[in-house]
Parts: sequence; structure tokens; C-alpha cells
Amino acid sequence: MIAFRFGPPLAVARRALTSLCVVLPLIGASAPSSAQVADWDKVVAAAKAEGGLVLYTALVGAPSTKAIARAFEAKYGIPVQVLEARASELRERIRTEQSAGRYLGDVMFNSENQVLILNAEDKSIVPHEPVPDATGLVEPFRDDGLKAPVMTINYGLLVNNRLVPPGQEPKSWRDLTDPKWKGKILSDDMRAVGGGYVLFFVTQEKLGKGYNEALAIQAIQFTREQREAARRVARGEMAIYMPFILGDIQNLKGLPVRTVLPAEGAPYVLYATAAIKGAPHPNAARLYIDFSMSDEVQQIFAQDGFGVVRHGVLDKVSPEARAIADVKLMGGSDPARQNEMLDLARSIYK
Repeated sequence: MIAFRFGPPLAVARRALTSLCVVLPLIGASAPSSAQVADWDKVVAAAKAEGGLVLYTALVGAPSTKAIARAFEAKYGIPVQVLEARASELRERIRTEQSAGRYLGDVMFNSENQVLILNAEDKSIVPHEPVPDATGLVEPFRDDGLKAPVMTINYGLLVNNRLVPPGQEPKSWRDLTDPKWKGKILSDDMRAVGGGYVLFFVTQEKLGKGYNEALAIQAIQFTREQREAARRVARGEMAIYMPFILGDIQNLKGLPVRTVLPAEGAPYVLYATAAIKGAPHPNAARLYIDFSMSDEVQQIFAQDGFGVVRHGVLDKVSPEARAIADVKLMGGSDPARQNEMLDLARSIYK
């Protein structure tokens, strides 16, 4: 786990002196307009009075995390304490804290699926009241009152320039079943939760059950080391790695690799913010949830290689960032079907 602070240390167990956060049954409600968010100035004032915010994030190592925390503090004068950890570690931490009656975290930043699982199984997430920046979101994304969409991690292919000359790369996900790629594909393990599983789920749903059966005879090598996988492709050990986080190409500058976005689009993981049950700074949590969907924060995410969920953002970022963020989305996975689909993946890829 990684923790860092911005501003003075927080009294994270301190309860807010003034609370304006009344939980409302917003699930399925339409996104509010600014005019519908009554007394927003009072929410901001109450958030400042609470004196801090504690963010639990499963997005580990991304420069955008610190940049956004600093921007929030600069705008509102509210210091932010950030804890970075894997989703499973965050879940266990929240379970341990809440079972002991210690409510330390305010906001969870995690994949949409993980937020839904924590809500359904652990009851550790609570709805939030309307926020102004829930308007202006790109379809199909919407703030449903439980989880506020923030950004997407978009997947494509990484190919070696020498082994896959320009013009000869796979043009679609279906092209990967061509016999010429047999034994040349490295993949994140589809039989475990991660990017490989997302790819399996989306292609199974969008391309039909025969697709993965055809792909399984391609002698694909599975790995769970995503960073090393990219280096292996760069060294020419494998021709293709999938699914590759498109934004990570920024970390491979100067290496003989490039990304390919197949014609069907990018499988993706949606990240969202959600209020943690018993948040010691409930108004600051609501303010941060709103801030995460703002134009300012969306630009930070785009520059860091992520997809955005707000209209009008891509015109304000660099062409390089726009090329990564502005992609056709193919689909995501469904947490309710996770066990079913993992079992299916294990039966196909033995």
C-alpha cells in the first residue's frame, strides 16, 4: 500500500461538526442540473469546515492521482490524504476498519465493478446526494447516485515494429485467430480477474462463443506481469501483447513498439468514485465526487492516458492525449457474471 498526504496531517477519525449529507435513494435517478443542487455553496463551506479528505484508490502509481489531489486542495483549501492499494487490499482494509467501528476513509476510487461488489456484498458504500458536475457526461456514462463515473482504462494491442511491420498488424480482434499469429501472442491471463478477463468477457459477448475457442488454439502465452509483458514485446520475444492499456504507450517512448486499436473498439474498465459508509468528512467526500467529474480533472486524466467521461474535454488536451483518449469503446464486464465467465475462460483456455 502507498499513502501520501497533501497539506497538514488529517484527524481522519474526527467527525464533521456540520453535516449536510442526507442519504437519498438516488439509484436510477436522472443526473441533476446545477439548478437542482440546492445550497451547493453551503456544501462547499461545510466541506472546508471538516478540514480534510481521505481518499482510498485502487489506481496505483498514476501521476494523475497526486495531480488531482493537489488541484482539489488548491481549489478548496482542503488537504487530501491518499491511500493507494490493490482493490483486494482496499476491500480488506475497509472490512477491517468498519468491523472495528473505525470509519476512516471518505471516498473510494475503484473500478465500477468493484464498487458494485463492495456495495452488494460488504454494504460499505453509500449513495451520495446530487452534485453539479453530474451533468454534461458522455453517453453511456451517468452518475446514478451510488457511483459517479470518472474515467476509463482503454485496451488495445501492443505490437513489435520489427515482427509486425506497419500495414501487417491485426486490424480487428478477429484477425488474431489467423494462423500466422500462432505462438506469437502474449496475453494477460484471461482466467484471473484483470485486463485479460475483461478482454475475454467483452469478446465472448460481442464476437460470439466461437471466437475464444478459435483463439485458444493459437498457443497463446499467458502472463500476469503486465509491465514486463510490454518489455518482452519490445525485446522481440513476442510479436503481440493483449490487452494493452493504450495510455501506457507513454511509458514506452523510444522503444520499437506501437499500439493498435482493433476495428471493433476498445474493451474498457470504468473507474468511479463512491462515498464510503461512515465517512468522517461527508461533505468533503461529496465535493470530491463532484470534482472528479469536472472539466479540470477530466483534462488531467486525459493527459495521463485515460479515457474521459465529459463532453468538451478532448478539445482542450494535446493531440497525443486526444489520440489515446478518443477511441471507440467496445464494452466492459459485468460483476454479476464474474464467476460464470471465469469458469468459462478456464474451460476454454486450459
